[in-house]
This record gives sequence, C-alpha cells and structure tokens, in this order.
Amino acid sequence: MKLFSKSKDYNNLLEEILENKTFSSVAKSLLLSMIYKLEISYKDYSQVNVNCLPYDTFFEGILNIIQNYCEHIKIVEPESVQAKLLSENNVDAVTNAKERSILTYPTEIAFLYAVSDIEPKYFFIKKDFLLKDTFQRILVEGYKQNNISILKNFNGWSWDVNARNSKNCITNIIYQNLIMIKGEEFLYNWRTTNIAKKDFLKELKNTIKKLTNDENYYLSLTKLLYLLSNVKEKKNIKQKCEEQNLNQQYEFFKNISTTEYEELVNLQKYFLYYMEKKIEKIETTEEILEMLYNLRYYQNTVFFEGVLIKDYRPIRDKLNDVLKSAVDKACKLGAMKIISMNIDTNFEIIKYILDTRILDLEGIKIYIEFEKEEIFIKVFDKEIFEKQGKIKFDGNKKDIVIRKKKNIKLFN
Repeated sequence: MKLFSKSKDYNNLLEEILENKTFSSVAKSLLLSMIYKLEISYKDYSQVNVNCLPYDTFFEGILNIIQNYCEHIKIVEPESVQAKLLSENNVDAVTNAKERSILTYPTEIAFLYAVSDIEPKYFFIKKDFLLKDTFQRILVEGYKQNNISILKNFNGWSWDVNARNSKNCITNIIYQNLIMIKGEEFLYNWRTTNIAKKDFLKELKNTIKKLTNDENYYLSLTKLLYLLSNVKEKKNIKQKCEEQNLNQQYEFFKNISTTEYEELVNLQKYFLYYMEKKIEKIETTEEILEMLYNLRYYQNTVFFEGVLIKDYRPIRDKLNDVLKSAVDKACKLGAMKIISMNIDTNFEIIKYILDTRILDLEGIKIYIEFEKEEIFIKVFDKEIFEKQGKIKFDGNKKDIVIRKKKNIKLFN
C-alpha cells in the first residue's frame, strides 16, 4: 500500500487517514492517542517479548484496519444503554464487520481491542479437524488479548503485569504457547492468509512432534479445545462425528475426565517439556538469550485465580527445571557469567536475578556479598537500583567465583 512508502511517522499517517473519515473529534483524538501510546509501548514490549512482529509490520497493519475496515465509531458514555450492552458482554467494545462499525468505551485500550476485533482474521483450518470452529475462535480471541497487552502491561517506562486480571487467561496462554513454539510471524501469516495454500495446523503439529517425538501437547490441546467449546460448537462436533461415522473420536471427547483448568496444567507441562527439548538444541548465545527472554515473559503470564505462572504450584517445579536448563546452557555458552561453581547455587542466584521487570536483560548488573549463612544480592538496571534480597547458603564460599562487593554485569 503506497500510504506507507514515504514515511514511518505513524501519527502523521493516521492523521492523513482521519481527514477522510467522519468520526467525531473525540474518536479521532482517541485514535491518535492510541497510536502515540502504542509507539511508545511497543518499543518496550518488543524488547521483553522478543517473538513479536516487526515494528513496521504491526503499525502498518493497525493503520490499514482503520483505513479500510472502520467507518462508524460510537463512543459509549458511562451509565448509558450502550454501556450496559458492553457490560453484559464483558467487553470494552463491540464491532460489526458488515457495517464497519465500532461501539466502544472512550479509552485507548478499548479502541485497540475494537480495531483488533473488526479486522478480518482467517486462521484457516481444514474442515476435517473436528474442533475447527473452537480453535479458530480461541486463536482470534488470543490475538486480540495479545494486542491489548501492549497497552495494558507497558506504559513507556515500565513493564507491569496485572495478576489480578485473569479474564481469558486460558485463551491467552494457549496463544502465548503458540508464539513461543512457532513465533508471531507464523501466527501473523496464519491470520492473514485467506487462501488454503498452507496447512498451518499440520505444520504446528509436526514442529512439536519433531522435537518431542510424541503428540502429547497436541492431544492435550485437543482435549482442552473440546472443554472450551460452547454448546453450539459441541453440537456441531457431535453432528460431524455422526455424519462421518467417527464414533470412536466422539467417545474420546465424551470420556475426557479433566476440567478446563486441569487440562491447562497438563498442556503447560507438555509445553515446558517442548521448551526443554528446544534448549537442548541451542548452540549460540543469541538463541539462548532469546530463550531466557521467552521464559521470563512466559513465567509472568497470568494463569488463573490471580496467580502468575511462576507462582502456580502445579507448574512451578517443571518451570524451574526448564529455567535451570536454560541458565546452565547460557553459562556453558558464555552468554552470562558463572556466579557459583555449584550448579544449584548458581541457578538459585540467577533465578532470583532474572525474576525482574528490567526491560533489557543484558543491562543487568549485580552486587553480591556474604551475610552469615546467606548471600545478599542487589540487582541494578545498569546503574539504577532495582531490588535486593537474600538466599540461604550453606555451601563453600570458595564456590562463588565472581568478585564480591562490586557491581558487575551478569551477561557477557
């Protein structure tokens, strides 16, 4: 599209688009504010979530939606009839793709949700996949939740995860799994390809199986999708099974004994096994650094009941195993400094250090000293103090091989 060929100033480009729109001044102002805040937040978001889309690809997509798929915007006032409609649907905005219309609360996050919602999304899946409708719905909702996280969790100077908000947490976790397995560009292509040229689901399945040599993640995902299916979707699944004489598959669904949350836990254990196998294949410092960013972002994802993944007990032990594998590999490859020659102590110290909202991991500096039977640790974002704490230590002090009582960089 020629619109983006001359400049990358997306505020100016949006102003050009809005000149030809009949939106109210309030709507135009909020859209400009949304783009402005996105430009600030996306830089931090892309540093923390290294699998995200390239900056230009993301913003060109947003402006393309506003230009081609948004014609009418209605701002909802609090306590109005329209506000009640949004409240009943538990959303910040509703859209009508046919009429190219948006009904939204007057906030940048609501506008971003609406723009993401009204955009055409394909996520082509072959008809023979019985859970096609459910999976497409989950992928669409996951895409929208991933988009609004840019404004919800990043404000231009910090990364702030709101653990109290567990709305759509299952959908978001499934989507984040897929981003870490295949990358967001894979999901972008899946979302924007409207011709059945490529079987994306098959490629996803083969990628996981090739590394793990089993189909546990795929089977668990299938179970979870069925549990997440609504009444209409379950009815269609039953009808398809009857028409295609797939009694055995339908019995498989009917006999699922886990709840949604139990199956989500199972899915995460299989996902973490996949990540563990992926770490084994890593050979470069760039790859292991990307993995550390991925695991840090993942562990700060909201699970349910207001708990982050890193704090959810049924997953925590497996997550720590995977983190330890990543830290060991990073030390062996020379990506980060070895703090202790005792592997367990080394991991405990580095795990504490990496449990931080510092945007740039490579800018981390640390200060260590002994206090009786504890190690006292300070963590800095370059020269700015971030946090401090103590971990128990009953080992040999000679195992600590970095300089004590001096600020040093963690990453080489």
